[in-house]
Formats: sequence, structure tokens, C-alpha cells
Amino acid sequence: MTDRASVVAALAELAQKPSTAHELRAQPGETFSAPAFERLRDYIQSIETRTQLNELIAEVAPLIGSADPFRAAVIAVQCGTFVEWGGDHALVAPHLLGALPRHLELAQRAEDTTFDAEPDAHRARAGLTFLMLATMAVLCRDATPRRAARANPALVAGVEAMRDAHNETNFVAQVLGFTDDLELLALVPGEGKGFRVKFEAVATCAHLFTLLQAELIGSGHLSGEPLDDAVVAVARGEVPHTQHMHDSARFHYCAWFGMQPNGELDGTNIGSWLPVDYDPGAIPEFDGVPVVLIGPKVLGSRSWDSNFFANIHDALRSRAEIVEVLTPQAAREWIEKIRAARA
Repeated sequence: MTDRASVVAALAELAQKPSTAHELRAQPGETFSAPAFERLRDYIQSIETRTQLNELIAEVAPLIGSADPFRAAVIAVQCGTFVEWGGDHALVAPHLLGALPRHLELAQRAEDTTFDAEPDAHRARAGLTFLMLATMAVLCRDATPRRAARANPALVAGVEAMRDAHNETNFVAQVLGFTDDLELLALVPGEGKGFRVKFEAVATCAHLFTLLQAELIGSGHLSGEPLDDAVVAVARGEVPHTQHMHDSARFHYCAWFGMQPNGELDGTNIGSWLPVDYDPGAIPEFDGVPVVLIGPKVLGSRSWDSNFFANIHDALRSRAEIVEVLTPQAAREWIEKIRAARA
């Protein structure tokens, strides 16, 4: 029986061996037929618990920092597979995010060079799909690594630079473009109601509207047209997006300055409408709080298709959570403050 120490030692030895131009052109089946991976597959057969899997991840993940970018990417995608099997993504994330800036910077240079001139650039470009697949496996499971990735300017710049030229990198860019940790105030002036709502992994305001109205109507806080459960499930990431879908606004949604001095919403003030393709993180604030005003639909119904709200990875979950239902008095106070500011 192969033991973990010998498996990790074999992978570490492989990681230190410079990859050749032939290896960069090889099919994945050939890449993962190396003896070190055969030994790994043999050892995996003996793993019976998540703890054992995590112990393996903890020793393999540091090899993502290998000097050879192609070897690093191959090991990274193997760690991504471990995560897909139920391993702890937090054991992979720091090593993966640490390797990304250098790898992306090198990959950008491959187009104008030869392997002989800049071998590491071509190694990075050849391994980019592996690395991005691993990145998706980690980023889509938790907002924590997404926050860490967004906080790294070199990583963000590298992803943006490569997204148009590389499909998997574009998916990573989309995930990093989602809004996490958004808490806003949803006010319904016509009913004197207010809600503090927290969102995670929201792509657009259309996505936010789908999630928000599902919570408000589904929880009985507001009355509205029936929800499409299939649409809501796709928007939350609970089921795969397998067909083109549509959703529509059950209410009118606008920024705080869409309120008139008399306290009513000005449906004709199109400049106050929150566009469906708007960045949820840019919703205008009032007194330091993002505010969405909700009222009866105006000028017909706004609608959007599933390109605005479908999650792009089966592990990614989007959500809206009502964290506080304001008392009638608290809701009135907020509404009055905004009305006064518009007077």
C-alpha cells in the first residue's frame, strides 16, 4: 500500500523537474499518467474520511507554489479536484491565490515569445486552464477567498488582462465581479415597511431583484405576482442553468432620490431607476447605507433573461437574507428622512 509521505515526495520531486515543450503540448491524459500521479491515484483508493483527504490536501497544496508554472498548475487542478470531492477549499486557497499573480503575468508574455526565449511564459500559458479550473473550484465555494482575491491588485489586473483571450479566466473574472457582503435597506414607502437585507454573490441588479422579491414575497412580507420557483432556484444556484429563462420585476425599484417631496415614488424619473445591468455594489447610499425604494410597477413591467442571474458554477450560491424587519416606526423615520432630503 502506498503511504501519504511517499505520494507527497513523488509529487514534490515532479514539481521540481522543469516541464518540457513536449509536455506543454501533451493531452491531459498523458500529463496525468506520470508515475507520481499514478501513485497518488493508488493512495486515494485508501482514503475513507474527509479528515484523511484534508490531510493529503494540506501536504499537496503547498506544491502549487512550485517554480515551474506548468507543474504548479497541474498540481493546482488536482487540488481543485480534491475540493470538488469534498475537501477543504481553505487549505488550497492561500497557495492558489499566492501563485496566481506571477502565473498570470507570465502567461500574458507567451504570445510574443518562443519557448526557448521565455520557457516559463509558455509553461504558464499552457497550464492556465488547469489553474483557472482550480481557482473556480475554490472561489465559488466561499466569499472569503473571493474577498482575498479582490484585495490583491496584481491578481485582479492579471485576470482582467487575460479574460478576453482565455475562456476559463473570463469565468474567474465574472466571479470576482460578483458583489458579496452587500447589506442594503429596502424601503416600501407606500406600505410604511422597511427591511435590512444582506446579499452574497450577486451579479447584477436584475439578479438582486430576482433574489429580493423572492424573499419579500416568498416570506409573506409583500404581496406580488406569483414567483417562478424554477427561476428562483437558478438565481440562487440551487439547480443548474440548463435552459434560457426569464424573470420580471414584481415591483418598481429605484434609488433613494426617486422619492418625491410628498413621500411618493416618482415613476417618471427614469434617472432614479436602478438599471437591470447595474452593479449592485454601486447602489446609491443615503446616510452611508445603500437604499432601494420599492413601489408599484410603473410604465409596464421590466424583465430580464437568465444571462443576468444564472450562476456559472455548480458550487456557487447566491442569496438574499432578510436580517431585520424594521419596526413601523423605524421604517417611517427612514422614509421621512429621505422625504425631507428631497424637499
